[in-house]
Amino acid sequence: MDICDLGIVDYEDALCFQTDLWRKRVEKKVPDTLIMVEHEPVVTLGRVADESSMIDRELFEKKGISVVSTGRGGNITYHAPGQLVLYPIVDLAEKKRDITFYIDFLEKTAARALNRFGVPAGRDEKRRGVWAGGRKIAFIGIAVKRWVTFHGVAVNINNDTTPFSGMHPCGESDIRVTSAKEVLGRELDMSEVKRVFAERFVEDFGREYSSQFVVRSS
Repeated sequence: MDICDLGIVDYEDALCFQTDLWRKRVEKKVPDTLIMVEHEPVVTLGRVADESSMIDRELFEKKGISVVSTGRGGNITYHAPGQLVLYPIVDLAEKKRDITFYIDFLEKTAARALNRFGVPAGRDEKRRGVWAGGRKIAFIGIAVKRWVTFHGVAVNINNDTTPFSGMHPCGESDIRVTSAKEVLGRELDMSEVKRVFAERFVEDFGREYSSQFVVRSS
């Protein structure tokens, strides 16, 4: 599996990159790849999002923050530097063709990686995502076409969570949001965070899908 760190990039640029990589993966021209990225501030809307009832658009426009519709599943969320976003481009066709299983895997992996830093993160049987102290810390929004995945999971690490107050995260009005920084009372080194998340993803994916991988960084 390849590991690709894009750094901090605009959402649209990252979307073009992963879409191109998705096409190449479908055509068997590239191996499974985990993209890691931080986005410039942006609000993204999933396929089922009802923008009119979920977001204070004027608030974000005043801040110069774009609101972008996407093709992923899920509802509405916010991205910004300090939030780690993982976009796995993996072919499930010859593995386990089960979308629920894949989403479960993403949640468990994100929670385990956060646990490595002392964040008491875990899953909620009734709600998707990853939670810490009753607050949401990671958000799932995926797409799968021709059994190749794209989009993925966003994890609040050092980012300011205040902008989430201008929306109903994931379309639910009672959700409160947190970050690893808020939980721990200190910032984490993002390079170390990326290393741990990449290792956790590869190890868990190999175990859950019974495959062996060679990790290459780019």
